[in-house]
Amino acid sequence: MFFRVDKVKYASYVADHLQNPVNSNNPMIIVYYRNYFGTALLTGYAKNSEAVYYDNITGKTISRKKWTDEMKNYAKECEKHVPAAPHRFKPTIFGYIFLLGMVALFAYLTYDSFLKPNPNINPENPPMAQKINSGDLYFGRFLERDPVSKASKGAGFSWVKFIDAGEGSILISRAREKSSSVKPSIEMNSTDFEEETIPMKKIEHGDYQIDLVSEDGSLELSLTEKK
Repeated sequence: MFFRVDKVKYASYVADHLQNPVNSNNPMIIVYYRNYFGTALLTGYAKNSEAVYYDNITGKTISRKKWTDEMKNYAKECEKHVPAAPHRFKPTIFGYIFLLGMVALFAYLTYDSFLKPNPNINPENPPMAQKINSGDLYFGRFLERDPVSKASKGAGFSWVKFIDAGEGSILISRAREKSSSVKPSIEMNSTDFEEETIPMKKIEHGDYQIDLVSEDGSLELSLTEKK
């Protein structure tokens, strides 16, 4: 990829009325330059221009260290009339092609990651809507209550294993790892479960959520993901 930097002359103004600090009898001219850069993908111009005084007879530049106050003030005044840059940044034809390619790539990655239908999922029968079988693992939120006062004792997220998923009875075992804050299910342990089993009753079994409550009312589950 080539890279080019140039100084482009943008304007010049006669400065005969100013005293030349190097050769007092020689007239001067002030020239304004603007930096330009170009690559295969992008071109651009500097926002600010640079003033340079020249001896109009010798053609030599006059060092800024030798500028008089009148020269500095005149440079500021002339700078107001210097034409603006045609653009700050502008893609070349190759730049436009590159940008379109990047947009197409990100669009494809977004579709492939989030929008592409999963061939393993039947939209008419999503995983959460399927029949619960013994041994199935689900992830979701739990709420612990006092069985007498029904006051909340704690809440969090964990995996749940269905030990018995018969029509008349439901027994679950809770994962030993529980989180009081929201964590991705993949970061939670789904292999180590408590030995205690808890009898549950199904409240609702929808397409995307299963709600259960223990028979003594001490535990409520809202399951939203099937392993």
